[in-house]
Amino acid sequence: MFAKTIREKLLSEAKQSPDLLSDLAGLENYIAESYNNRSFIELLQNADDSGSTKFKILKVGDLLYVANNGRLFNELDFESLCRSAASSKIRTKSIGYRGIGFKSVVGFAQEIHIISGELEVTFSKARTQIEIPNATRVPLIRVPHFLLEEDKIKLTTTIEQLRNEGFTTIFVFTGIQNSKIEAEFETFNYRSLIFLRNVTFTDISISQPNITYVVKNKFSDTKTKIIITQNGISSSWLLSAVSKSTIAFQYKNEEVVKIPGNEALVHSFLPTEVSSGLGVLLNCDFSTDPSRRHLIYDDQTISSIKECAYHIMGIVNDCLNTPSQDSVQIINALIPYNDPRTLLLKARSFEKYLLEELQLCSLNTFDSIRLPPSWLNPKDYYSIVDNNFKTFEWAFLQLQGFKSYSLYLGSSESHLNDFKEYINNTEITTLGCVQISKYIFKILISGNLSNKEELSDIRVIYTSQGRLSLIELSSPLVLDERYLSLLLENGITQSDIKYTFSKFVADFNFINNKSGIANNTHTKVPNPDLLVDKSKPLNKIEANSQNLTYGGNQSRSEGLSNTYKSKPFTNAAKWRSAEELTLLVLNAYGYNLEDVSKQNIGYDISGTDPKGNPIQIEVKSINLPGQKFKLTNNEIAVAQEKQDSYNVAVVRQINHTLEICLIPNPINNLSFNRQCVQWIWECDHYDYNPVIFNIE
Repeated sequence: MFAKTIREKLLSEAKQSPDLLSDLAGLENYIAESYNNRSFIELLQNADDSGSTKFKILKVGDLLYVANNGRLFNELDFESLCRSAASSKIRTKSIGYRGIGFKSVVGFAQEIHIISGELEVTFSKARTQIEIPNATRVPLIRVPHFLLEEDKIKLTTTIEQLRNEGFTTIFVFTGIQNSKIEAEFETFNYRSLIFLRNVTFTDISISQPNITYVVKNKFSDTKTKIIITQNGISSSWLLSAVSKSTIAFQYKNEEVVKIPGNEALVHSFLPTEVSSGLGVLLNCDFSTDPSRRHLIYDDQTISSIKECAYHIMGIVNDCLNTPSQDSVQIINALIPYNDPRTLLLKARSFEKYLLEELQLCSLNTFDSIRLPPSWLNPKDYYSIVDNNFKTFEWAFLQLQGFKSYSLYLGSSESHLNDFKEYINNTEITTLGCVQISKYIFKILISGNLSNKEELSDIRVIYTSQGRLSLIELSSPLVLDERYLSLLLENGITQSDIKYTFSKFVADFNFINNKSGIANNTHTKVPNPDLLVDKSKPLNKIEANSQNLTYGGNQSRSEGLSNTYKSKPFTNAAKWRSAEELTLLVLNAYGYNLEDVSKQNIGYDISGTDPKGNPIQIEVKSINLPGQKFKLTNNEIAVAQEKQDSYNVAVVRQINHTLEICLIPNPINNLSFNRQCVQWIWECDHYDYNPVIFNIE
């Protein structure tokens, strides 16, 4: 048997050089310290490299059993295990290749027994010391000893149990340190299985059972859907594999979600402690230090980063060319958490290397794409350019960080000259006209334009005669009040306006008195049928111990039952903004809404109500019922334009409940006091009859 041959060889070497054996003992201790809390991962890696599909750790008394169903030890495997840095594994065909990972178990065990087919051996410092008395200290894993009969009897029952479960190779660790085993157990994460080649089942039973299994469904050459279930709780992942690079996207409720930055780790088949900088897990053949915690930025790692960059950019191209809800979610997961333009301030890191490579391989995709200018709201920009030149879908631009990311990758903002020829034939909002006017005014005032006629034929001036260009203005000129108010609110002074218009018309008034501002009447908010669609049976909404009630004593709740069972919003959190919580709650009650708060278009939420009618909602957060809230000129202008479809949601959060008072058509249903505080509109009287939601 090969165990006897290897034992005699290693024993002879140790007797000839006891000092070297002592040095190996020191090296072994250093390795164990470096691999602190990583031993289970190393044992899992060894199992995967042996072709195992099952991996089990079982604590019985003061013994720890680690078993797999991979191939049995052969002579080369066993000698590599005994020696240090003498692995027979090939790097590209296995996870481990250094031949030192198994030494990490020294940190928590006194003796190790190995049973694999006919191989039955023990590693023991005490027995080695007896055979090499001249060594000042000896390593645990070096010289193998044959399994004693008394130990074999002690282990037989559990060994047979594991063999009956299909396990073929079993390690038994004696004299274990419970605190270290518990620490290993606590830090072991199911994500360690995501990129393994073979292992799909783990059972780790220390203080309590921890059973994990993986179901893989490969539905194309490059894509695999996996479901990992740990103690009955499942998580879904989409793996995209190209060459040696694999990217894992997490799925929740059939949607791709962005993994939190502290969890989005780089894997070299097993997890490191290095952040990918994106909202995904990245796996490739990266070089790591012996503990697998940190990357070594050698030629192999740099080459692997390039592979990942090309892989990522390929996915980005596919998503941008085939826009869909899935595409938007995938792009969102691939947007860096940190602004790429701050790279120059960063030290060498994986994130920095990756973003630099992404920039190099993205030029053909992004350099021809124009983004909305920062001074114009995206909605009007898209209306103007329509399909006249290449740009991104609006849904992508709404993603946080997408614009700065695309600018870093080579895109550029559009200039007015790029799209001014399309403005006159496009219906755009008052806000859009104001933003374009402001841009034109600044250019004319600065004197940077030699020929003012280049901009004077753009119809963006709202007057009593409609929408005109500067050269179409005539005396007497009367400006639309909403247009003028928004100009002032956006930083254009009366002096700027007078100076600009004086170049084109001699006589004008600032304000059109027929402004259509709401009168000073106040009406009650209509019945809250707008909030809950009674046509849908309520038994389709999950029951919860917290009731949904309508507060207040006014007629607002007439025609409705006083209480309804509320849907539990388990993923709502107190730290979410009022806009986010309102969106979450209303969508759960039949609305189909999206967050447009970053677009500066006069409302926070847009979509349809439960009856399919268009609705726009501006969210105002209060601390006390009756507290004043303010509307900007932009919001007032949009409310006047939208009328019945425009709503103000007055929202109050108290502990784990959310109160929503939905007020339609605020122009006609509320009274406002105009105050000269950057031209805002303040409401100090309204009926507060909220619907109360449990958000715990």
